[in-house]
Amino acid sequence: MKTAYLVILLTVSATLCLCSCSKKSDDVMPAQTTNTSPTPPVTAQTTPAQSTTQALGGFQVKVDGYLYTPDLTYALTTSPADNDYFGIYGLDSKTGNLVALLLPKTVGEGTFPINKVNMGIITVNKYDYSTRNDGTGTVTITKKTATNVIGTFSFTAYDATGLYKGTLTEGSFNVAFK
Repeated sequence: MKTAYLVILLTVSATLCLCSCSKKSDDVMPAQTTNTSPTPPVTAQTTPAQSTTQALGGFQVKVDGYLYTPDLTYALTTSPADNDYFGIYGLDSKTGNLVALLLPKTVGEGTFPINKVNMGIITVNKYDYSTRNDGTGTVTITKKTATNVIGTFSFTAYDATGLYKGTLTEGSFNVAFK
């Protein structure tokens, strides 16, 4: 129940962000992949996989091998779902796809597991996946100040049924707190 509440709050937060943002008229909509299997599509964009180390600014991650580079990136000092957490978000305003890390405020610099407590969340093509559904991974915070957070991450997240998964690798972020 708490997972559903958290996903709903994140979706509402993302929607509010979308409503308050303007888009550049020269933005190009990337082609979406066609999934011929009965499983929900997890691919965020069809940008060919490229080597990533650390984002110079912003947020990027490979989702099932495809590079996801959202146009809205930020961190919140307090998560909408829980005042004891802070969140790091990468949101694509054109598609509504979202990747988020929700970490306890006590997390500082260092490497931490992503699991049911330190959560990874992904919404792709209107399907929700979370590490609350037995997913795992790691996040490394290399710098955290009152105004900025920098690090890397990777995780595997599952849908609520536990049957479908999304694998996120080579993730990096360098975002400001709002």
